Amino acid sequence: MSNSAIYALFLCTYFAFMIIVGIYHYRKTTSVDEYLVSSWNVGFWQIVGTTIATWCGASAFIGFMGMGFTTGISGIFFWVIPGVALTIIFILLFARILRRLKLYTIPDVFALRYGKNAAFIPSLFQIFVYSIPTLALQFIGLGTIFNGFFGINLQIGIVIGFALIFVYTYMGGMPSVILTDSIQTVILYIGIILLLVLGIQYAGGTEKIVANTPADLFHPFGKQGFGTFLSLALTVGPFYMMWQCTWQRIYAAKDEKTAVNGLTVGFILAGLATVISFSIGIIARGYLPLDTKPDMVFSTSLATVFPVLVGAICVTGLAAALMSSADSFIMMGSASIARDIYQQYFRPNATTTEMLSVSRYSVIGISISALIIAVFAKGIIPVYILVVKTCGAGLVFPFFALMFWKRSTRKGVLASMVSGALVTVGWNMAGNPLGIIDGVAGYVASLFFLIVVSLATKHSPDEQVVAAYFQNLDTTKYNERMTNGSVLGGVGPIGNGAAA
Repeated sequence: MSNSAIYALFLCTYFAFMIIVGIYHYRKTTSVDEYLVSSWNVGFWQIVGTTIATWCGASAFIGFMGMGFTTGISGIFFWVIPGVALTIIFILLFARILRRLKLYTIPDVFALRYGKNAAFIPSLFQIFVYSIPTLALQFIGLGTIFNGFFGINLQIGIVIGFALIFVYTYMGGMPSVILTDSIQTVILYIGIILLLVLGIQYAGGTEKIVANTPADLFHPFGKQGFGTFLSLALTVGPFYMMWQCTWQRIYAAKDEKTAVNGLTVGFILAGLATVISFSIGIIARGYLPLDTKPDMVFSTSLATVFPVLVGAICVTGLAAALMSSADSFIMMGSASIARDIYQQYFRPNATTTEMLSVSRYSVIGISISALIIAVFAKGIIPVYILVVKTCGAGLVFPFFALMFWKRSTRKGVLASMVSGALVTVGWNMAGNPLGIIDGVAGYVASLFFLIVVSLATKHSPDEQVVAAYFQNLDTTKYNERMTNGSVLGGVGPIGNGAAA
Protein backbone atom coordinates (compact mmCIF):
# COMPACT_ATOMS: atom_id res chain seq x y z
CA MET A 1 0.00 0.00 0.00
CA SER A 2 1.39 3.41 -0.97
CA ASN A 3 2.02 6.18 1.54
CA SER A 4 -0.85 8.26 0.13
CA ALA A 5 -3.20 5.29 0.45
CA ILE A 6 -2.28 4.81 4.11
CA TYR A 7 -2.85 8.50 4.84
CA ALA A 8 -6.18 8.31 3.02
CA LEU A 9 -7.22 5.21 4.99
CA PHE A 10 -6.57 6.87 8.35
CA LEU A 11 -8.29 10.09 7.37
CA CYS A 12 -11.32 8.44 5.77
CA THR A 13 -11.83 6.23 8.82
CA TYR A 14 -11.69 9.27 11.06
CA PHE A 15 -14.01 11.34 8.87
CA ALA A 16 -16.52 8.49 8.72
CA PHE A 17 -16.55 8.33 12.52
CA MET A 18 -17.22 12.07 12.75
CA ILE A 19 -20.18 11.80 10.40
CA ILE A 20 -21.61 8.84 12.34
CA VAL A 21 -21.44 10.94 15.52
CA GLY A 22 -23.27 13.74 13.73
CA ILE A 23 -26.01 11.40 12.51
CA TYR A 24 -26.44 9.98 16.03
CA HIS A 25 -26.89 13.43 17.58
CA TYR A 26 -29.11 14.60 14.71
CA ARG A 27 -31.62 11.92 15.63
CA LYS A 28 -31.23 12.59 19.36
CA THR A 29 -31.16 16.41 19.52
CA THR A 30 -34.67 17.87 19.74
CA SER A 31 -34.22 21.27 21.43
CA VAL A 32 -32.15 24.38 20.77
CA ASP A 33 -30.80 24.17 24.34
CA GLU A 34 -29.19 20.86 23.45
CA TYR A 35 -28.05 22.10 20.04
CA LEU A 36 -26.36 25.33 21.24
CA VAL A 37 -25.20 24.64 24.83
CA SER A 38 -25.68 20.89 25.40
CA SER A 39 -28.51 21.68 27.85
CA TRP A 40 -26.01 23.30 30.27
CA ASN A 41 -24.89 19.84 31.42
CA VAL A 42 -21.31 19.17 30.23
CA GLY A 43 -18.87 17.49 32.64
CA PHE A 44 -15.30 18.35 33.66
CA TRP A 45 -13.28 16.18 31.27
CA GLN A 46 -15.52 17.07 28.34
CA ILE A 47 -14.98 20.77 29.08
CA VAL A 48 -11.21 20.16 29.24
CA GLY A 49 -11.21 18.26 25.95
CA THR A 50 -13.34 20.70 23.99
CA THR A 51 -11.31 23.66 25.29
CA ILE A 52 -8.03 22.16 24.09
CA ALA A 53 -9.45 21.07 20.76
CA THR A 54 -11.04 24.45 20.05
CA TRP A 55 -7.90 26.45 20.92
CA CYS A 56 -5.65 24.22 18.82
CA GLY A 57 -6.87 24.97 15.32
CA ALA A 58 -5.27 26.05 12.06
CA SER A 59 -3.55 29.07 13.59
CA ALA A 60 -2.22 27.06 16.54
CA PHE A 61 -0.67 24.36 14.37
CA ILE A 62 -0.15 25.31 10.77
CA GLY A 63 0.32 28.99 11.61
CA PHE A 64 2.32 28.68 14.81
CA MET A 65 4.62 25.97 13.45
CA GLY A 66 5.33 28.29 10.56
CA MET A 67 6.02 31.15 12.98
CA GLY A 68 8.37 28.95 15.00
CA PHE A 69 10.18 28.01 11.79
CA THR A 70 10.67 31.64 10.69
CA THR A 71 10.77 33.72 13.89
CA GLY A 72 11.43 31.29 16.74
CA ILE A 73 9.98 31.35 20.24
CA SER A 74 8.85 34.98 20.24
CA GLY A 75 5.36 33.93 19.19
CA ILE A 76 5.00 32.06 22.48
CA PHE A 77 5.44 35.37 24.31
CA PHE A 78 3.38 37.39 21.83
CA TRP A 79 0.47 34.95 21.60
CA VAL A 80 0.41 31.93 23.88
CA ILE A 81 1.36 33.35 27.28
CA PRO A 82 -0.81 36.51 27.09
CA GLY A 83 -3.76 34.62 25.63
CA VAL A 84 -3.70 31.74 28.10
CA ALA A 85 -2.84 33.85 31.15
CA LEU A 86 -5.52 36.48 30.54
CA THR A 87 -8.12 33.85 29.71
CA ILE A 88 -7.45 32.00 32.95
CA ILE A 89 -7.70 35.28 34.89
CA PHE A 90 -11.01 35.93 33.12
CA ILE A 91 -12.26 32.45 34.03
CA LEU A 92 -11.30 32.81 37.68
CA LEU A 93 -12.92 36.25 37.94
CA PHE A 94 -16.04 35.91 35.83
CA ALA A 95 -16.92 32.28 34.98
CA ARG A 96 -19.05 31.77 38.09
CA ILE A 97 -21.01 34.97 37.45
CA LEU A 98 -21.64 34.10 33.80
CA ARG A 99 -22.59 30.48 34.52
CA ARG A 100 -25.25 31.60 37.00
CA LEU A 101 -26.92 33.60 34.25
CA LYS A 102 -27.36 30.41 32.22
CA LEU A 103 -27.48 32.21 28.88
CA TYR A 104 -26.14 31.39 25.40
CA THR A 105 -23.84 34.07 23.99
CA ILE A 106 -21.75 37.16 24.72
CA PRO A 107 -24.36 39.52 23.19
CA ASP A 108 -26.92 37.97 25.58
CA VAL A 109 -25.10 39.56 28.51
CA PHE A 110 -24.95 42.99 26.86
CA ALA A 111 -28.68 42.81 26.12
CA LEU A 112 -29.39 41.81 29.70
CA ARG A 113 -27.47 44.79 31.12
CA TYR A 114 -27.99 47.50 28.48
CA GLY A 115 -31.23 46.47 26.77
CA LYS A 116 -32.17 44.70 23.55
CA ASN A 117 -30.40 47.07 21.16
CA ALA A 118 -27.05 46.45 22.85
CA ALA A 119 -26.91 42.91 21.44
CA PHE A 120 -26.81 43.78 17.74
CA ILE A 121 -23.26 45.11 17.31
CA PRO A 122 -21.51 42.42 19.41
CA SER A 123 -23.48 39.78 17.52
CA LEU A 124 -22.11 41.21 14.25
CA PHE A 125 -18.60 40.95 15.72
CA GLN A 126 -19.17 37.32 16.68
CA ILE A 127 -20.63 36.34 13.32
CA PHE A 128 -18.88 38.39 10.65
CA VAL A 129 -15.66 39.70 12.20
CA TYR A 130 -14.57 36.54 13.99
CA SER A 131 -16.61 33.39 13.40
CA ILE A 132 -16.77 33.35 9.60
CA PRO A 133 -13.17 34.48 8.83
CA THR A 134 -11.68 32.15 11.46
CA LEU A 135 -13.77 29.24 10.21
CA ALA A 136 -12.37 30.00 6.76
CA LEU A 137 -8.87 29.48 8.15
CA GLN A 138 -9.79 25.96 9.26
CA PHE A 139 -11.02 25.18 5.74
CA ILE A 140 -7.71 26.49 4.39
CA GLY A 141 -5.86 24.26 6.86
CA LEU A 142 -7.69 21.15 5.71
CA GLY A 143 -7.12 22.23 2.12
CA THR A 144 -3.35 22.28 2.72
CA ILE A 145 -3.55 18.73 4.10
CA PHE A 146 -5.27 17.45 0.96
CA ASN A 147 -2.89 19.46 -1.20
CA GLY A 148 0.30 18.42 0.60
CA PHE A 149 -0.43 14.71 0.98
CA PHE A 150 -2.62 13.86 -1.99
CA GLY A 151 -1.71 16.50 -4.54
CA ILE A 152 -5.29 17.76 -4.67
CA ASN A 153 -5.72 21.34 -5.85
CA LEU A 154 -5.83 23.65 -2.79
CA GLN A 155 -9.23 25.13 -3.65
CA ILE A 156 -10.72 21.68 -4.19
CA GLY A 157 -9.18 20.56 -0.89
CA ILE A 158 -10.82 23.53 0.84
CA VAL A 159 -14.20 22.51 -0.58
CA ILE A 160 -13.69 18.93 0.65
CA GLY A 161 -12.78 20.23 4.12
CA PHE A 162 -15.88 22.42 4.14
CA ALA A 163 -18.13 19.48 3.24
CA LEU A 164 -16.71 17.20 5.94
CA ILE A 165 -16.97 19.76 8.75
CA PHE A 166 -20.36 21.07 7.70
CA VAL A 167 -22.10 17.69 7.63
CA TYR A 168 -21.45 16.54 11.19
CA THR A 169 -21.74 20.01 12.73
CA TYR A 170 -25.06 20.71 11.00
CA MET A 171 -26.51 17.44 12.17
CA GLY A 172 -25.16 17.17 15.71
CA GLY A 173 -24.74 20.72 17.06
CA MET A 174 -22.97 21.30 20.36
CA PRO A 175 -23.43 17.72 21.71
CA SER A 176 -21.63 16.44 18.61
CA VAL A 177 -18.96 19.13 18.99
CA ILE A 178 -18.32 18.33 22.67
CA LEU A 179 -18.03 14.57 22.08
CA THR A 180 -15.85 14.78 18.98
CA ASP A 181 -13.65 17.47 20.55
CA SER A 182 -12.88 15.17 23.49
CA ILE A 183 -11.79 12.40 21.13
CA GLN A 184 -9.92 14.79 18.86
CA THR A 185 -7.92 16.13 21.81
CA VAL A 186 -6.44 12.67 22.48
CA ILE A 187 -5.53 12.21 18.80
CA LEU A 188 -4.13 15.73 18.66
CA TYR A 189 -1.80 15.24 21.64
CA ILE A 190 -0.57 11.88 20.40
CA GLY A 191 0.22 13.43 17.03
CA ILE A 192 2.14 16.49 18.24
CA ILE A 193 4.13 14.56 20.86
CA LEU A 194 5.20 12.02 18.24
CA LEU A 195 6.12 14.83 15.88
CA LEU A 196 8.14 16.59 18.58
CA VAL A 197 10.08 13.51 19.72
CA LEU A 198 10.81 12.13 16.26
CA GLY A 199 11.65 15.60 14.98
CA ILE A 200 14.30 16.05 17.67
CA GLN A 201 15.79 12.67 16.79
CA TYR A 202 15.78 13.35 13.06
CA ALA A 203 17.39 16.77 13.50
CA GLY A 204 20.27 15.19 15.47
CA GLY A 205 19.26 15.91 19.07
CA THR A 206 18.70 19.06 21.11
CA GLU A 207 22.37 20.11 21.20
CA LYS A 208 22.63 20.10 17.43
CA ILE A 209 19.31 21.92 17.08
CA VAL A 210 20.47 24.69 19.42
CA ALA A 211 23.86 24.94 17.69
CA ASN A 212 22.30 25.24 14.22
CA THR A 213 19.55 27.71 15.15
CA PRO A 214 20.28 31.47 15.02
CA ALA A 215 20.42 32.95 18.52
CA ASP A 216 17.73 35.56 17.82
CA LEU A 217 15.17 32.77 17.31
CA PHE A 218 15.54 31.93 21.00
CA HIS A 219 15.02 35.54 22.12
CA PRO A 220 11.63 36.01 23.84
CA PHE A 221 10.89 39.17 21.86
CA GLY A 222 12.71 38.20 18.66
CA LYS A 223 13.86 41.03 16.41
CA GLN A 224 10.81 43.15 17.17
CA GLY A 225 11.77 44.20 20.69
CA PHE A 226 9.94 44.64 23.96
CA GLY A 227 7.75 47.52 22.73
CA THR A 228 6.21 45.43 19.98
CA PHE A 229 5.79 42.54 22.39
CA LEU A 230 3.96 44.71 24.90
CA SER A 231 1.71 46.22 22.24
CA LEU A 232 0.74 42.82 20.84
CA ALA A 233 0.38 41.19 24.26
CA LEU A 234 -1.99 43.93 25.39
CA THR A 235 -4.09 43.83 22.23
CA VAL A 236 -4.08 40.16 21.19
CA GLY A 237 -4.20 38.61 24.68
CA PRO A 238 -7.32 40.44 25.97
CA PHE A 239 -9.35 39.26 22.99
CA TYR A 240 -9.48 35.74 24.42
CA MET A 241 -11.49 37.05 27.34
CA MET A 242 -14.15 37.88 24.73
CA TRP A 243 -13.85 34.59 22.87
CA GLN A 244 -17.38 33.23 22.56
CA CYS A 245 -16.04 29.69 22.35
CA THR A 246 -14.94 30.10 25.97
CA TRP A 247 -18.23 31.68 26.97
CA GLN A 248 -20.27 28.88 25.39
CA ARG A 249 -18.31 26.34 27.38
CA ILE A 250 -18.87 28.33 30.56
CA TYR A 251 -22.58 28.23 29.86
CA ALA A 252 -22.52 24.57 28.77
CA ALA A 253 -20.78 23.34 31.95
CA LYS A 254 -23.06 21.52 34.35
CA ASP A 255 -22.21 23.87 37.22
CA GLU A 256 -19.97 26.76 38.24
CA LYS A 257 -17.19 24.56 39.65
CA THR A 258 -17.02 22.53 36.44
CA ALA A 259 -16.87 25.70 34.37
CA VAL A 260 -13.97 27.17 36.36
CA ASN A 261 -11.93 24.01 36.84
CA GLY A 262 -12.55 22.49 33.41
CA LEU A 263 -11.68 25.64 31.49
CA THR A 264 -8.64 26.43 33.64
CA VAL A 265 -7.13 22.98 33.13
CA GLY A 266 -8.14 23.02 29.48
CA PHE A 267 -6.37 26.30 28.74
CA ILE A 268 -3.21 25.24 30.58
CA LEU A 269 -3.01 22.09 28.45
CA ALA A 270 -3.96 24.01 25.31
CA GLY A 271 -1.15 26.47 25.99
CA LEU A 272 1.28 23.57 26.38
CA ALA A 273 0.15 22.15 23.04
CA THR A 274 0.83 25.43 21.26
CA VAL A 275 4.25 25.75 22.90
CA ILE A 276 5.01 22.32 21.44
CA SER A 277 3.80 23.59 18.08
CA PHE A 278 6.29 26.48 18.09
CA SER A 279 9.04 24.08 19.19
CA ILE A 280 8.33 21.74 16.29
CA GLY A 281 8.67 24.69 13.92
CA ILE A 282 12.12 25.54 15.31
CA ILE A 283 13.22 21.91 15.18
CA ALA A 284 12.10 21.67 11.55
CA ARG A 285 14.87 24.10 10.58
CA GLY A 286 17.22 21.17 11.10
CA TYR A 287 15.72 19.07 8.32
CA LEU A 288 13.69 21.32 5.98
CA PRO A 289 14.95 23.81 3.38
CA LEU A 290 14.99 27.27 4.96
CA ASP A 291 12.90 28.65 2.08
CA THR A 292 9.97 26.35 2.96
CA LYS A 293 6.73 28.33 3.08
CA PRO A 294 5.60 28.78 6.72
CA ASP A 295 2.11 27.36 6.10
CA MET A 296 3.69 24.20 4.62
CA VAL A 297 6.09 23.38 7.48
CA PHE A 298 3.73 20.89 9.11
CA SER A 299 2.70 18.96 6.02
CA THR A 300 6.21 19.01 4.52
CA SER A 301 7.67 17.63 7.76
CA LEU A 302 5.27 14.72 7.77
CA ALA A 303 5.60 13.95 4.07
CA THR A 304 9.41 13.97 3.95
CA VAL A 305 10.67 12.98 7.39
CA PHE A 306 8.56 10.50 9.30
CA PRO A 307 7.55 6.85 8.86
CA VAL A 308 4.24 6.60 7.06
CA LEU A 309 2.26 5.18 10.00
CA VAL A 310 3.52 7.89 12.34
CA GLY A 311 2.81 10.47 9.68
CA ALA A 312 -0.73 9.14 9.26
CA ILE A 313 -1.35 9.50 13.00
CA CYS A 314 0.05 13.02 13.00
CA VAL A 315 -1.90 14.18 9.98
CA THR A 316 -5.06 12.73 11.47
CA GLY A 317 -4.25 14.65 14.64
CA LEU A 318 -3.94 17.88 12.66
CA ALA A 319 -7.20 17.19 10.83
CA ALA A 320 -8.80 16.57 14.23
CA ALA A 321 -7.50 19.90 15.51
CA LEU A 322 -8.79 21.81 12.49
CA MET A 323 -12.19 20.13 12.53
CA SER A 324 -12.65 20.62 16.26
CA SER A 325 -11.90 24.32 16.00
CA ALA A 326 -14.06 24.70 12.91
CA ASP A 327 -17.15 23.13 14.43
CA SER A 328 -16.82 25.40 17.46
CA PHE A 329 -16.60 28.53 15.29
CA ILE A 330 -19.68 27.39 13.37
CA MET A 331 -21.63 26.92 16.61
CA MET A 332 -20.37 30.27 17.87
CA GLY A 333 -21.85 32.08 14.86
CA SER A 334 -24.98 29.94 14.80
CA ALA A 335 -25.76 30.80 18.41
CA SER A 336 -25.45 34.53 17.71
CA ILE A 337 -27.67 34.40 14.64
CA ALA A 338 -30.38 32.34 16.34
CA ARG A 339 -30.31 33.96 19.76
CA ASP A 340 -28.98 37.49 19.27
CA ILE A 341 -30.57 38.41 15.93
CA TYR A 342 -33.53 36.14 15.15
CA GLN A 343 -34.90 35.84 18.69
CA GLN A 344 -33.88 39.29 19.94
CA TYR A 345 -35.37 41.22 17.02
CA PHE A 346 -37.81 39.03 15.10
CA ARG A 347 -39.42 36.34 17.26
CA PRO A 348 -38.85 36.72 21.02
CA ASN A 349 -41.37 33.95 21.68
CA ALA A 350 -40.03 31.55 19.05
CA THR A 351 -40.72 27.90 19.76
CA THR A 352 -37.92 25.44 20.36
CA THR A 353 -38.61 23.86 16.96
CA GLU A 354 -38.29 27.22 15.21
CA MET A 355 -35.09 28.06 17.06
CA LEU A 356 -33.58 24.69 16.27
CA SER A 357 -34.38 25.18 12.59
CA VAL A 358 -32.88 28.69 12.56
CA SER A 359 -29.75 27.38 14.30
CA ARG A 360 -29.28 24.70 11.67
CA TYR A 361 -29.97 27.08 8.79
CA SER A 362 -27.41 29.42 10.36
CA VAL A 363 -24.84 26.64 10.22
CA ILE A 364 -25.43 26.44 6.46
CA GLY A 365 -25.04 30.19 5.92
CA ILE A 366 -21.94 30.54 8.10
CA SER A 367 -20.23 27.54 6.51
CA ILE A 368 -20.86 28.69 2.95
CA SER A 369 -19.73 32.25 3.75
CA ALA A 370 -16.50 30.92 5.27
CA LEU A 371 -15.95 28.69 2.24
CA ILE A 372 -16.09 31.71 -0.08
CA ILE A 373 -13.54 33.58 2.06
CA ALA A 374 -11.29 30.51 2.29
CA VAL A 375 -11.05 30.16 -1.47
CA PHE A 376 -9.71 33.73 -1.82
CA ALA A 377 -7.80 34.25 1.46
CA LYS A 378 -4.02 34.72 1.51
CA GLY A 379 -2.28 33.00 4.42
CA ILE A 380 -3.45 32.09 7.90
CA ILE A 381 -1.69 34.20 10.50
CA PRO A 382 -2.07 37.71 8.94
CA VAL A 383 -5.86 37.28 8.67
CA TYR A 384 -6.16 35.89 12.18
CA ILE A 385 -4.10 38.63 13.82
CA LEU A 386 -6.29 41.42 12.41
CA VAL A 387 -9.50 39.55 13.30
CA VAL A 388 -8.37 39.07 16.91
CA LYS A 389 -7.29 42.69 17.36
CA THR A 390 -10.52 44.03 15.89
CA CYS A 391 -12.80 41.92 18.07
CA GLY A 392 -10.75 42.64 21.18
CA ALA A 393 -10.76 46.40 20.61
CA GLY A 394 -14.51 46.32 20.08
CA LEU A 395 -15.55 44.21 23.08
CA VAL A 396 -13.03 44.19 25.94
CA PHE A 397 -13.65 47.64 27.44
CA PRO A 398 -17.45 47.44 27.00
CA PHE A 399 -17.40 44.15 28.91
CA PHE A 400 -15.35 45.61 31.76
CA ALA A 401 -17.76 48.56 31.86
CA LEU A 402 -20.64 46.10 32.14
CA MET A 403 -18.96 44.39 35.06
CA PHE A 404 -17.43 47.30 36.98
CA TRP A 405 -18.84 50.69 35.89
CA LYS A 406 -22.43 51.41 36.86
CA ARG A 407 -22.37 54.79 35.07
CA SER A 408 -21.72 53.25 31.64
CA THR A 409 -24.65 53.64 29.24
CA ARG A 410 -25.87 51.78 26.22
CA LYS A 411 -24.89 54.61 23.92
CA GLY A 412 -21.44 54.64 25.53
CA VAL A 413 -20.75 50.92 25.06
CA LEU A 414 -22.08 50.95 21.48
CA ALA A 415 -19.85 53.92 20.63
CA SER A 416 -16.96 52.07 22.24
CA MET A 417 -17.60 48.92 20.21
CA VAL A 418 -17.90 50.69 16.87
CA SER A 419 -14.96 53.05 17.37
CA GLY A 420 -12.65 50.29 18.62
CA ALA A 421 -13.31 48.10 15.59
CA LEU A 422 -13.25 50.86 12.97
CA VAL A 423 -10.08 52.50 14.28
CA THR A 424 -8.28 49.12 14.42
CA VAL A 425 -9.13 48.28 10.82
CA GLY A 426 -8.54 51.84 9.58
CA TRP A 427 -5.19 52.11 11.38
CA ASN A 428 -4.13 48.82 9.84
CA MET A 429 -5.12 49.95 6.34
CA ALA A 430 -3.20 53.21 6.89
CA GLY A 431 -0.03 51.25 7.68
CA ASN A 432 0.09 51.90 11.45
CA PRO A 433 0.92 55.65 11.36
CA LEU A 434 3.04 57.27 14.10
CA GLY A 435 4.52 53.85 14.83
CA ILE A 436 1.41 52.91 16.85
CA ILE A 437 0.12 49.36 16.33
CA ASP A 438 -3.44 49.14 15.03
CA GLY A 439 -4.72 47.23 18.05
CA VAL A 440 -3.37 49.83 20.46
CA ALA A 441 -5.08 52.61 18.51
CA GLY A 442 -8.33 50.65 18.55
CA TYR A 443 -8.26 50.01 22.30
CA VAL A 444 -7.49 53.68 23.04
CA ALA A 445 -10.39 54.80 20.84
CA SER A 446 -12.71 52.28 22.46
CA LEU A 447 -11.88 53.46 25.99
CA PHE A 448 -12.09 57.14 25.04
CA PHE A 449 -15.55 56.90 23.48
CA LEU A 450 -16.82 54.60 26.24
CA ILE A 451 -16.02 57.20 28.90
CA VAL A 452 -16.93 60.36 26.98
CA VAL A 453 -20.22 59.12 25.51
CA SER A 454 -21.33 57.42 28.73
CA LEU A 455 -20.75 60.60 30.74
CA ALA A 456 -22.55 62.66 28.11
CA THR A 457 -25.66 60.44 27.86
CA LYS A 458 -28.36 59.11 30.15
CA HIS A 459 -29.26 55.50 30.82
CA SER A 460 -31.85 54.05 28.45
CA PRO A 461 -35.20 53.03 30.01
CA ASP A 462 -34.56 49.29 29.54
CA GLU A 463 -31.06 49.28 31.07
CA GLN A 464 -30.25 47.61 34.38
CA VAL A 465 -28.17 50.29 36.07
CA VAL A 466 -25.82 48.02 38.01
CA ALA A 467 -22.19 46.95 37.98
CA ALA A 468 -22.66 43.25 37.34
CA TYR A 469 -19.58 42.16 39.25
CA PHE A 470 -20.92 43.64 42.48
CA GLN A 471 -24.69 43.42 42.05
CA ASN A 472 -27.20 40.92 40.70
CA LEU A 473 -28.36 41.18 37.12
CA ASP A 474 -32.07 40.40 37.16
CA THR A 475 -32.85 37.84 34.47
CA THR A 476 -36.62 37.75 35.09
CA LYS A 477 -37.78 40.48 32.69
CA TYR A 478 -35.22 39.52 30.08
CA ASN A 479 -36.34 35.93 30.27
CA GLU A 480 -39.99 36.89 29.97
CA ARG A 481 -39.33 39.07 26.94
CA MET A 482 -37.24 36.42 25.20
CA THR A 483 -39.16 33.23 25.92
CA ASN A 484 -42.41 33.99 27.73
CA GLY A 485 -40.84 32.96 31.02
CA SER A 486 -39.31 29.65 30.06
CA VAL A 487 -36.14 28.32 28.50
CA LEU A 488 -36.49 27.51 24.82
CA GLY A 489 -36.35 23.83 25.54
CA GLY A 490 -39.11 24.16 28.12
CA VAL A 491 -37.11 23.13 31.18
CA GLY A 492 -37.50 26.21 33.36
CA PRO A 493 -36.52 29.86 33.68
CA ILE A 494 -33.20 31.14 32.38
CA GLY A 495 -30.87 31.75 35.30
CA ASN A 496 -31.64 33.06 38.72
CA GLY A 497 -29.58 36.24 38.74
CA ALA A 498 -25.84 36.61 39.12
CA ALA A 499 -23.87 37.73 42.09
CA ALA A 500 -20.19 38.07 42.69
